[in-house]
Amino acid sequence: MKGVASVLRMRQGLVLCVALATTAAMCPSPAVAASAWGSAAYGDPPGWCTRYSDMWTATIYTNDPSVATNPERDTFYGFHPNPGYDDWYGFFYGDFRGAAGDTSGWVKLLHEQYPSHYHWNFADYGWHVHGHVKQYIAYYNWTFGGQCGLGRYGDMSPPPYMADQYGWPVVDIYVDAMPPFPPVPRVVAATPTSVSFTWDPVADQGDGTGRDQYTAGVDHYASWLTINGRSGILQSANTAAPRTIVQRLPPGEQACVHVQAFDRVKNGTADQVLCAAAATPPPIPDWGPPASRVNVDPPAVGLAGFEAWLWLWPQPRRESIQESYLGAQYLITAVPIGVQWDFGDGTDARIDGLMGFGRPFPAPSQVTHVYSTQSRGGYQIRATVRYEMSWSMLAGGEWVGPYPLGTAEREVRPLPYPVVQAQPELIRLSD
Repeated sequence: MKGVASVLRMRQGLVLCVALATTAAMCPSPAVAASAWGSAAYGDPPGWCTRYSDMWTATIYTNDPSVATNPERDTFYGFHPNPGYDDWYGFFYGDFRGAAGDTSGWVKLLHEQYPSHYHWNFADYGWHVHGHVKQYIAYYNWTFGGQCGLGRYGDMSPPPYMADQYGWPVVDIYVDAMPPFPPVPRVVAATPTSVSFTWDPVADQGDGTGRDQYTAGVDHYASWLTINGRSGILQSANTAAPRTIVQRLPPGEQACVHVQAFDRVKNGTADQVLCAAAATPPPIPDWGPPASRVNVDPPAVGLAGFEAWLWLWPQPRRESIQESYLGAQYLITAVPIGVQWDFGDGTDARIDGLMGFGRPFPAPSQVTHVYSTQSRGGYQIRATVRYEMSWSMLAGGEWVGPYPLGTAEREVRPLPYPVVQAQPELIRLSD
């Protein structure tokens, strides 16, 4: 009642002022129309008066385009019986009727019938807010006239109007009804006993267009795991940033990560799901003999007691193969790390690294051997290339790994190498 009494006194003062004044200068002067709220691109309505509000400004952040939280709801009512005739108006800037940059002019919202109470919401007119809207509420009283109560009885002139008598005459409304962009979960690691998930940060899409665009901003991510489609959830958490979720899994089990992104007005994306299993090492494939072959100098026939140079050509190289195993795609890679040489005369040599491949003639090879006796049937020279094996697995659209798979050996095709004994001959020189 105290607020009502103060408004009654204010209105009585206005009537007295209008009755006694000989010039407008004798009454309180209207406030200067200037915009200090919300977007700088929007000024106050023409002739806007700031005098008669119990409160002043308010700001709303919501995801409801009909703005059910409008603070003017259920605040429209008159203080005098007829003929008070309070008509309520709104002036709006922004994307409030589905058109960005819309400016309403003064729109009549309702006419009071004392002592009824009324309310105003955008949904009452079928309007929806997108992005940023600036709302002004004012009334025109047929007794007190227009701006700041200056006028005369029966003055039906158009605006300027009085400011709102009760409530917040200026309200900045920010509506973001769009969820953030959906996060995309991915597998970052998979081992024989576990799988790890994460996702990249996303942005909020925002709402409205042009200068009315408003983006609430991403608030948090909700994430959790399920196992083999069962109803229970694991490792549920709300986090301000993406996290890495590691789940141990026995063979045959599959984990599914679930991720949602929420903005600051509680819009949430749909549940984004990705499933993956722990990685099971594949068997080492049978690749057959390598493409390399044994080369020797002197070629064709060797000499006992003379150093033979040996090499592999083409030199062994990194090789990869893709295969399916237990319903998953694997990439298996073999990297040559050395050669085991068998010279066929009971002696052998293990040479690690690139030196084990030898160098082609005429360069001196690091792989050499001296045969002490001849063998017209030929010595069987063998070379077995050793490879370091690794594997990667395609999980959730991402290759994870590589992981070690031990070593493997691949023998090149043997080379028969005849060796003869050099026979000295006496040559007679002519006189």
